[in-house]
Amino acid sequence: MSEEIELKLTLAPAALQRLSTHPDFQRLPITGRKTSRLRATYFDTPDRTLRDAGIALRIRRDGEAAVQTIKSARAQGGLLSERDEWENPVEGGKLDFAQAEGTALAPFVADAAQRAALKPVFAVDVDREAVTIAYNQSIIEAALDHGRVKAGRRGRRFAELELELKSGQSADLFSLASAIAAIVTVRPSSLTKAERGYDLIDEREPEVTKSKPVHIAAGTSAGEAFRIIARSCLTQYLANEAVLRRRRESGAVHQARVALRRLRAAISVFKTVVDDRERAFISGELRWMASRLGDARDIDVYIENVLVPGQEEHAGDPAFAELIDTYDAKRERAYNIAQRTLSSRRLAQALVAALAWIEAGEWTRADASKIRKRREQSIEKFAGKQLGKRRDKIILSAQDIVALSPEDRHEVRIELKKLRYSAEFFAALFDDSRARKLLKEEVSAMSKLQDLLGELNDIAVAREREAVSEAEETLREEHASHEQELLEKAEKVFETFKQTKPFWNGDDS
Repeated sequence: MSEEIELKLTLAPAALQRLSTHPDFQRLPITGRKTSRLRATYFDTPDRTLRDAGIALRIRRDGEAAVQTIKSARAQGGLLSERDEWENPVEGGKLDFAQAEGTALAPFVADAAQRAALKPVFAVDVDREAVTIAYNQSIIEAALDHGRVKAGRRGRRFAELELELKSGQSADLFSLASAIAAIVTVRPSSLTKAERGYDLIDEREPEVTKSKPVHIAAGTSAGEAFRIIARSCLTQYLANEAVLRRRRESGAVHQARVALRRLRAAISVFKTVVDDRERAFISGELRWMASRLGDARDIDVYIENVLVPGQEEHAGDPAFAELIDTYDAKRERAYNIAQRTLSSRRLAQALVAALAWIEAGEWTRADASKIRKRREQSIEKFAGKQLGKRRDKIILSAQDIVALSPEDRHEVRIELKKLRYSAEFFAALFDDSRARKLLKEEVSAMSKLQDLLGELNDIAVAREREAVSEAEETLREEHASHEQELLEKAEKVFETFKQTKPFWNGDDS
């Protein structure tokens, strides 16, 4: 068995061709180069038993040679793949179940019925150029793959670059990825060739993806906990970006921005742990990415919260119909900007830089005792301190929420988001029944207060922006007529929030 650590980058087929012949790529310290044509057949049961277990089983032909490969996820590293892999030559291109002994596949082929159920489900053909690079202190294989997934009469082309660390330091792997991102537009991906095949046969398209629970084990260091959280955020962002690159969907814009906010919140929460020369740049690029999606999201919210509710009351009003047309056009322009940004070299480089910093930035290697101590401290102690500090800050700054200026209320809302994200990040550390109950109560109060403050901020922002017509001015006045009611509700919910008991405390005091 071997342990495989690799970084996958996706790119356009034409970009992969440019990379292969680009002078900057050719100037890398290349020590070996090999081209091959690979044909892999993947096997599974009709009910996708292996896929659901995180196992890939294939036979790959390289010329006359055939190799059976079993792959199994060893650590869910998000965008950095870490898998167990078993490879053995086979005769005649047929599965050899004797070689499954001692592998992740063994429990699934223990009886004849299971073995008989395994059938070819799809094939992946790849033209590969494998380049060995002696990069800094490491040996890295760069596999440039032009591929096609096939299932029956259906097929789908793809191009990707896999960087596999053969020996050395992971920092060199990411440094090379950043160098490549300066040559052509690439973006990190966790999509395996097996997953491409399953997507084809199941006819799956990218879906809007909400944040998933973050699992941090007790005793994890603060530095590793940050990595786990940050990987989750980047994975969520890329899933929603994939939707937006194909179609215009408000939910994908929203969740992409949520993912970026969560990542920036994590950087803020872990500032003392990850503070190095790169931190401000990475956070700034994430802010820029979110801002380029901001207009599309703002218009979506305005249409949903103001225009749609006004449709029934103003049905048949030509001025209202004209207003809707105006905002439909505004939305179209905003999505044009968003999609151009997603295709930009700057955004792609920012994603690679963020991933490189998360996994192997200066903060991960700094050896000064004070910095190392912060990085290696127990996450339980760190989490409780951060949650308490942020909760106290909100309670102090929002004592008289009705009297606050719109700007100050907006700041309270931002801090609430950070606290709610932090609570979700650290929830698994406080997983007894009492803590789960208190967490549910606290998150519920924070979410309600955040929504109310968000609606109040929409009203305040609308006042500062010139209406495009009298019809819009009328709608704004109708929306703003609820302002006092919203303030009173916010005051009550804030009191409820203050009364909730912190879920991270070990007792009721």
